[in-house]
Amino acid sequence: MVSSIGIAVAVLLSGCGAHTSTAAAPGSAGSSAAASSSQAFGGAGGVAGANAGAGSSIAPATVQTVSGTKLTVPGNKPALLYFFTASCSSCAAGATTVGAGVRKAGSGVQAIAVDLDPGEPVQVIHDFMRSVGNPPLSVVRDDGTLLKRFNVDALGLTVVLNKTGRVVYRGVDPTAAQTAAAIAAAGA
Repeated sequence: MVSSIGIAVAVLLSGCGAHTSTAAAPGSAGSSAAASSSQAFGGAGGVAGANAGAGSSIAPATVQTVSGTKLTVPGNKPALLYFFTASCSSCAAGATTVGAGVRKAGSGVQAIAVDLDPGEPVQVIHDFMRSVGNPPLSVVRDDGTLLKRFNVDALGLTVVLNKTGRVVYRGVDPTAAQTAAAIAAAGA
């Protein structure tokens, strides 16, 4: 029997490269349909859990990096999660861009790249990260927990949380400037 997580990963993998346009800044020339998938959120927190969207609050979760370090997300500072697979060609550009935004924002954010393929060998993940310039992101291989918790519906999804766990940004393939601005909005 195929698990629902396996089906979700298969659906995401089949869409790799299908959502490759970057979102333009709201109100700027060149805004496209992709811009509607990037949203900044304000206001009070909403419900915790699987439907992480506008203003939702996410309860802390402990995850383990591919190098064995345990992290609590969100921790004592804002968090950024970038969802990818090493086999997704468009994710290489996304990881590079998100990494550039994290560098621009500085060290005030807990930045995590979440590999959604639980069967992907650790060496393949390390090779992927090396190929994109080793962005300043801790790497976690998800078992489906974060996929469900953040309602991941596209590879390249980037979610930024403030230190209390409120979602302040959710978008696919943000620019480096959008990433840095979202991190700043989260209080980093």
